[in-house]
Amino acid sequence: MAKIYRGEKIVVESDGKYVKKYKLSDEIAKREKREASFKTEKPEVVQTCLSTHKSTNHRLVHLALTNEKRMFWILLSELAEIFDEGETESSGGRPKAKLSDLIFSLGLKLYTNTSGRVLNSDLKLFENLGFIFKSPGVNTLNDFLNCEGTKDLLLRILHITAIPLKFIDSDMIAMDSSGFGSYQYERWMRVRFKKGVDGKELHNLKRNYLKAHIAVGTVTHAVYSCVITPGNYSDDKQVPELLGQLFYNSEPRMISGDKAYSSYRTLQIIEKLGAIPIIPFKKNANPQEKSPDIWKIAFDYFKNHKEEFYYQYRQRPQVEAAFSINKRKFGEFLRCKNFVSQTNELLMKFICNNICRLIAEIFERKINVDFKECMEEYINRKAELKEKLASTRKTKKT
Repeated sequence: MAKIYRGEKIVVESDGKYVKKYKLSDEIAKREKREASFKTEKPEVVQTCLSTHKSTNHRLVHLALTNEKRMFWILLSELAEIFDEGETESSGGRPKAKLSDLIFSLGLKLYTNTSGRVLNSDLKLFENLGFIFKSPGVNTLNDFLNCEGTKDLLLRILHITAIPLKFIDSDMIAMDSSGFGSYQYERWMRVRFKKGVDGKELHNLKRNYLKAHIAVGTVTHAVYSCVITPGNYSDDKQVPELLGQLFYNSEPRMISGDKAYSSYRTLQIIEKLGAIPIIPFKKNANPQEKSPDIWKIAFDYFKNHKEEFYYQYRQRPQVEAAFSINKRKFGEFLRCKNFVSQTNELLMKFICNNICRLIAEIFERKINVDFKECMEEYINRKAELKEKLASTRKTKKT
């Protein structure tokens, strides 16, 4: 079928594409011949980008988003079943809530971003559907959020949810930090740079914020490790704990960060992990005789091979994109009021983010997700880490 639009003849093919055919005059035809005579064959350009990076298939993205909510319930229930305690002996009094029910209810609460009372009717529905054994009460769920032992459990779940994506993010993991507030009067970027809406300086407002230090895969935006501190804590001091968690669920080839992570200790930890540090140096950086070898090597690479360095460093802003995704999808502000419950709430937000990343990769890359196998791998890696620590302590004593 042909159409005439502004003097151009447009032919519509069977596959829906539009092919434009122009009636060229003699002058335009001559000019094209003249330009064609100057054209030379270009050499083939070898593409050096990662094999994990590929063009976006919008049809698969559409399928992932339209099925995300349904698959989120399924994956969350499978994840909670790993921590199912089975039947427990009744010791009299009110029966205890199952741990799997609490994990599923908390994940659903953070995914829907609703209060516990509003969520109660949804939990009754999921109880009838068989996702949970019994819907926990509002106060029971709040007590679970306010328990200090919940943090270790949620950290373990966070590490397990990232294991299926470790082969996709095997090239680089980026680390950074951002704030999550407990009230909605000031945004984190204004508090960070101490400027309000009216231009006046803001003071002592970081204490009302929690700072999330995370390590993120640059391809999938999944959170592999997380450390949560008050808002006025520095980034560099959290590196040992942040990178130490990467042993459980990833084996990155490179680890990237901004200038806040440029220190002897950070580079030495990255070297022990067997990764390459992609961290820019500050203006006053100057290696000395006492500087570690990794510091001298990294400084030489940064100074003399800047084009190659910044080609790798361009992937670091993906961690900021991950923060943006989390804040837009699950909210920038926290509903809980004390530090313990806010920490657990923020950890559960990152777990929900990882489940959504898994759903996206199930459609785009056809990955298989088996949380039981991920749990076994996590336990084995933890045992290997304990053996290594024990062996290093013995060598130090000798």
